[in-house]
Amino acid sequence: MHESNFLLNTLQRYSAPIQSALDLIGNLLVEGIRHGHFDYSITCETGTGGRRLLIIKAGKSYKFSIKEPDIPE
Repeated sequence: MHESNFLLNTLQRYSAPIQSALDLIGNLLVEGIRHGHFDYSITCETGTGGRRLLIIKAGKSYKFSIKEPDIPE
């Protein structure tokens, strides 16, 4: 139980795009486990101005643009 609380507290410190991506990944994981199988991919590219483009492919593509100051250290 302690690890779960630690994880939730850690996740809440991220910027909105990162938090949205983490929420989506969590939901996709649970949905895939319920369904019995899944095949997802996650990639990240560096864009202009130091932005990161996070792409989650899970049947369709979800894209998240993360500004350089929002990237966790």
